[in-house]
Amino acid sequence: MRTQEQVGKTGGEIKAGSEGVSEHGGRAGAKTGSKTPANRAGGKKPPEKPTRRERSIAIYVQRARQFLREVKIELKKVKWPTRKELIASTTVVIVLVMIISIYLGLVDFGLIKIIKGIVG
Repeated sequence: MRTQEQVGKTGGEIKAGSEGVSEHGGRAGAKTGSKTPANRAGGKKPPEKPTRRERSIAIYVQRARQFLREVKIELKKVKWPTRKELIASTTVVIVLVMIISIYLGLVDFGLIKIIKGIVG
């Protein structure tokens, strides 16, 4: 049976009895002493392709990094309030919350009195 490697290297022809023999005449996978790119790199195997899961994780990590870079750029554009402006704004918010809570408390108290008067 022809392997894809044999078909590609021999142009589609296979010699009889050449199964398992590399194009250099040695057995497939046997060390022939020649320096292949993998052997020159210290005998390390070539890196395998990342799996589908690894690629999807890498995409999410890449998107997260891009998002954080853009956030950093946008935060540099923000005009931050001065201490005086911050205190003034905070005071306004606290005073308005107190006024609204007193108003709602009085409305609630009044409605309770009205309902108790009707129900008995």
